Amino acid sequence: MASPDDPASRRPASIDEWLQAAREQASFFTGLRLAEGPLRWRLADVLPVLPLVGAGVGLASGLAFAVVQGISGIGWLAAAIAVGAGVLITRALHEDGLADTADGLGPHGLALERRLEIMRDSRNGTFGVLALALAVLIKVAALASFGAATGLALLVAAHAVSRAALAYPLLAFAPVRDEGLAARLGKPADTEVWLTLVLGGLLAFLLLVGKGFFAAVLAPVLAVLAAAGAARWIAARIGGYTGDTLGAVQQVGELTFLVVAASLIAR
Repeated sequence: MASPDDPASRRPASIDEWLQAAREQASFFTGLRLAEGPLRWRLADVLPVLPLVGAGVGLASGLAFAVVQGISGIGWLAAAIAVGAGVLITRALHEDGLADTADGLGPHGLALERRLEIMRDSRNGTFGVLALALAVLIKVAALASFGAATGLALLVAAHAVSRAALAYPLLAFAPVRDEGLAARLGKPADTEVWLTLVLGGLLAFLLLVGKGFFAAVLAPVLAVLAAAGAARWIAARIGGYTGDTLGAVQQVGELTFLVVAASLIAR
């Protein structure tokens, strides 16, 4: 990431620069190498690419779901493979953040520095393992009863909205540490945050409106609200955000989206 004080940290000024910014963020958020060398833009300067990166991850996961569902007709198998595909594509970036956040914030009575120390530890504890297991189970359960086309649309939408929701904590809170990934993300403008959220929500609405109007409206809205609530809860306990807690916020948004959609869309 570019340093917040780096003069190169600015908004892209052309379509080519926006495409380059999208490739850079896709390279960071996935295991794909779409851009080489140091990043030219901080995440806060290119927030609107987040829902697009998320949609790309969701598309890959959704295609895996659609293919397995179409061939086997076994919903839970298609759902499990789709969730696994998402983990592989992103190198478990957000799942790792969820586990570390659960380990750091789960225990009672710990001092702030001890919580941050636990989050930095690459080893997973009881809270982290349970959080990961529950997250995977909920995702598979939410997707398992859908057909190929609906599962594909849901995964694209869920990944787009949950990545867009990361814009909120970047605006509302500050990094806990002066060094590390979170400190290099930058501070976005209000308009960039709203644009990012609108793009993610609009994409999800268009994908789901044919499946049910209320699902198309409520799933993205409640996903963003849940992610924002998680970000506020975390900030109240550690004074801001870290790279790990951003991953946890994304996972909360994705889980909420899938649960709401699964509850509202007719089978």
